[in-house]
Amino acid sequence: MSVKVAVRVRPFNGRESELGSKLCVDMKGNTTILLDLEDPKRNREFTFDYSFWSHDCFEINSDGLNVPVTSKYAD
Repeated sequence: MSVKVAVRVRPFNGRESELGSKLCVDMKGNTTILLDLEDPKRNREFTFDYSFWSHDCFEINSDGLNVPVTSKYAD
């Protein structure tokens, strides 16, 4: 038996946006990077089976749905 692990970075919700939250995650392929905003040397990388980016790279259409504008966005 094997287990596959997937992670997803979602868009900020209203509260997070109102508080001025800063994004501290990046993704490159199936590698997820936790960013240390004060000391980039301390960034931490983790590899998963799948890493899905949904934080940005989309537009909201007239129906209120997120529509990808680049191939990075996972809907």
